[in-house]
Order: sequence, then structure tokens, then C-alpha cells
Amino acid sequence: MGLIADIKDIFKRFYSGSMIFRDRSVLRHDFIPDKLPCREKEIEELASILAPALRGELPSNVFIYGKPGTGKTVVVRYVLTELMDAMKELKVNYVRLGYTNCRRAGTPYRVLSELCDTIDVKVPFTGLATDEVFTRFKKGLERKRCVFIAVLDEIDALIRKNRDAGNEVLYRLTRINVDLKKSKVCFIGITNDVTLNEYLDGPVLSCLSERELVFPPYDATQLSIILRERAKLAFREGVVSEDAIKVCAALAAREHGDARKALDLLRLAGEIAERKGDSMVSEEHVLEAQKELEYGHLFEAIKKLPLHSRLVLLSVY
Repeated sequence: MGLIADIKDIFKRFYSGSMIFRDRSVLRHDFIPDKLPCREKEIEELASILAPALRGELPSNVFIYGKPGTGKTVVVRYVLTELMDAMKELKVNYVRLGYTNCRRAGTPYRVLSELCDTIDVKVPFTGLATDEVFTRFKKGLERKRCVFIAVLDEIDALIRKNRDAGNEVLYRLTRINVDLKKSKVCFIGITNDVTLNEYLDGPVLSCLSERELVFPPYDATQLSIILRERAKLAFREGVVSEDAIKVCAALAAREHGDARKALDLLRLAGEIAERKGDSMVSEEHVLEAQKELEYGHLFEAIKKLPLHSRLVLLSVY
């Protein structure tokens, strides 16, 4: 009974409200804030590339490079959100937006299927030839009479999994405007792999890279700025110490300036403080969060090892 009573106390305490968090979802990777500090230059450049779509013109294709956690996806989503707001204000209804994460999609077929879905073309989960999916995609675009901006996030996953198949689908996508008369398509490719151009066929690379944006890693100062902005929204006033912010930023700056790591550290530090019943998030909570994250990553890495490798590891330790 004691354990069950303790668990019920945990649920009741959380239900009654957090003394630490105001809105922890603000620290999620997919949250889009009203402001994106330290990426103003990249935002302005991408917005200027896509702006011609508002006049019915075809924007240049864009290839975006940068290590994980450097703000690539959130900047693209931020700019597209602003573009949608501008479309409403200007009463523009001929721009359509599509997004697919190639790693999550898993196969060229699923990438095409998800793009089809954004223009209201239904494709079964499996069962059609890729040629048929392309045909439906093109017919759907022609019916829409639109400028279609398609985001291919983690595009490197298409190439890494099957280089020939990945290059083939990208070649056909980047040549799609040749077959379209009533619509136009531009692509935004996003990759964590700065060496991806070595694996792309020449024609694919030249089409995708009409414009290139490289996102440099954040430094500790920039990460501190980002964390302070998020902390204002995520935590109750005065709960997060400045030392906690600085330690989160310093630890994440060591890992190629990974803002996602910084946000994870701050969120987990807040959860540890909450769990312990502390009234503030301190440097000690951040260091404890770092240990928990490192253990989690190590556990996941070991789980992915073949059985023989795990047995060898077990014999050593």
C-alpha cells in the first residue's frame, strides 16, 4: 500500500500545479517561439529566397547544412509560419506548403506519399509502383494550380539508406517542373551531414543547391541567450538561476553548439528540481541532468549493439 500511496501523492502533486514549470512544452524541440534569437541573418536570407512565391513566382531551391541542434528545422518552420501569416494578410491562396522528414518516412515511397498528402492526394501505405505515385503527385499539383514549397528534412537519410534509390527519387522530384504547366515546385533540403554533396549525383546536387545556407554551431553566449528566452516562457518567474543557464549553455557548447542538448538539459534540470521539491533550478540540478542524459545515451548505444558485442562488453565489466 505504501508504494501505491506514494504514486498517488505524485499524481496529486502534479495535478495541483507545478511550482517550477509554467509551460514545459516550450522546451520541446518542435516548439516554435515568437522570436528566434541568434538566427536573424538566416531567417532574413531564407525569407528573401521564398518571398517570390507570394507573387506566384518560383523560388530557388535551397540546401541547408548544419550540425544537429543548430536551428535548421526550427528556422525553416518559423519562416514558413510567417509566410502563411503573410499569405492570409495579402489574401494569397495559391501557395501550398509540404513537409516530410525523410528519416521518419523511411523510404522514397513514403516520402512521396507524405508530399501527396499535403496536396490532398491519397496514396495507400504500400502497394503502388513509384511511377504511379509520381503520376498522382503531378496530377494533384496541376489541379491545385499552386506554387508548392516542399521541405525535405533529414534528406541525407534517403541517400544513406539506398544511394541509388535516393538519388533517383530526388532527381525526379527536382525535375518535376519540366512536366508541370499550371503549378511550380521548389524544394528546401535540410541535412545534418555536411559531406552529403559527395553522395549526391551531380544533376541532383546542382538542382537542389541553387541556394545554400550553412548554419554554424551556436557558441555558449548564444545558447545562454536562447535559454533565457525559453526560460521566461517555460518556468515560473525567478525559478531558474543564472548559473543553471550558463552551465547548460557551456555543456551544450562543447557538443558542437547543440541547442537541443541545451534545452534538454534545462528541461530535465527543472524536472529534477520538481521531483526533489526544490524551489529553484540550480547548477547542481543541471549537472545531475547531464549524468542522466549521458546514461540514457549510453544505454541506447548498448541496446543497438549486436549480441556478441554486448557479451564482450559484459565480460570486460
